[in-house]
Amino acid sequence: MQTAVFLSIAADWLFYDRPLGISLLLFVSLVLAGLWWNGRREVIRPAKQNLWLLLPLLFFASMTMLRTNSTLTTLNVLAVLCLLAYLAFFYAAGRVTNLNLVGYALLPLRVFGRSLGLAVPVIRPGLQEIRKGKNGRTRLLPLLRGLALALPVLFVFTLLLSSADLIFADYVEELFSLDIFDRLGEWIWRGSLILLMSVLFAGGLALALTRRAEDDEQSPVERGLATLPNHFSIGFIETSTILVLVNMLFAAFVSIQFTYLFGGAANVTEAGYTFADYARRGFFELLTVAILTMLLVLGLNWLSRRANKRQIRLFNGLGSLLIGLVLVMLVSAWRRMALYEAAFGYTELRLIVYVCMAWLAITLAWFLLTLWVRPDRFAVGALVTVMGFLATLNLINPDAFIARQNLDRYVQTGALDVFYLTELSNDAVPELVKALEPTGNEAEEVLLEICSRLWQIDYEELDCYATRHEIIEAELMNRYQVLAEDDAWRRWPSFNVARWQAWGALGFLAES
Repeated sequence: MQTAVFLSIAADWLFYDRPLGISLLLFVSLVLAGLWWNGRREVIRPAKQNLWLLLPLLFFASMTMLRTNSTLTTLNVLAVLCLLAYLAFFYAAGRVTNLNLVGYALLPLRVFGRSLGLAVPVIRPGLQEIRKGKNGRTRLLPLLRGLALALPVLFVFTLLLSSADLIFADYVEELFSLDIFDRLGEWIWRGSLILLMSVLFAGGLALALTRRAEDDEQSPVERGLATLPNHFSIGFIETSTILVLVNMLFAAFVSIQFTYLFGGAANVTEAGYTFADYARRGFFELLTVAILTMLLVLGLNWLSRRANKRQIRLFNGLGSLLIGLVLVMLVSAWRRMALYEAAFGYTELRLIVYVCMAWLAITLAWFLLTLWVRPDRFAVGALVTVMGFLATLNLINPDAFIARQNLDRYVQTGALDVFYLTELSNDAVPELVKALEPTGNEAEEVLLEICSRLWQIDYEELDCYATRHEIIEAELMNRYQVLAEDDAWRRWPSFNVARWQAWGALGFLAES
């Protein structure tokens, strides 16, 4: 219980009303240390087969110290919470690799619910110890009576001592000038959060150190789904019909891709379309088709009845052909996205789609392998690819990458969405500072975004036009002003490499 209270107070101190930084990595380290310490006291050793979870856990926790992109930070925090749930559940027993896709999705919720349930048995002995002494008589009420009797005594002595010493009086005055009543609501709120977190941490530690049986790794939902094929299944002929027809549809689509998209602009023009209009659409639809196809084959593999090895091989062959056609569709989606990006530049969503397509292709390849060898191992591979997707985004540093690529495109083509560029996080500040040089000689002015949102204004009376250089420079100076006025990010729990790099680059720019 003491460890849970300590972790709750630490969480409040590290995170409340403070930007994320090294604080998340420090807090995760404290949680791991508390788990190890309590396990050592209870002579409980961690299951070595699950310790690989520590590597992605510490990686994603450390990324909040390196990146400031809000989307990436949210994904990193969610990854940390999920990995902590996996670690808590499998700390002392079981194998995390034994879960299926539904199990990985539901486990964080199960850990949350079981932590609440296990918290009561952990907290009750502590409360009883506070209320009673060794002889069984309550000591909580005498403590409260003592506090009530002490208050008037302390008040009288404080007045006398304040009159006796001016410096002591200054300290007393400073203490009572802290706007206690104005901040009382905030203190109650923070105290409630600490109490709730203490309950969760107490239950979570109890779950990690007391769970032994491996037969509870599956939730009732998973056990119900596992028995569903016994009550509802699809015959092999029906399954084969579905796969053959979908394969025929996909083959027709793929043949069109080779004829038109991969065949060149001339074939598209002959069909009555421009190559740009034909290519710059459909990537989101194709990405959705790829995901749904994998789910289709998984569902059929789960529900279909196969009586012999010949039927199993035929099913696997049809499924493999379907996945192969989907991989060609992913190449088509990649090419479409590349053409779209070449025309309009990078955005965060387009970059995420790029990375998603690459890791989806790896997932499909893993699915093909497990379909023939170990179907039960697909889920853990899918989990690893999700972590690989997020790790790739972190390593790419999206905002800096987007700024760099769009500025290179500006040098080549002269096209630049300067307003989107200035909305990027502090991760992009070093690249934005570099952008001042290539945009410095540009005389063309663009309509400011704030003016374009206003109706019925006289653009001549208002200063609604500026060069791209002026827009970038004004945004950088505004960021410097914001960072200079807000010192919360400079406290060491909020230490973030990107923010400090931005501060240094902006400071040098302001002085030059």
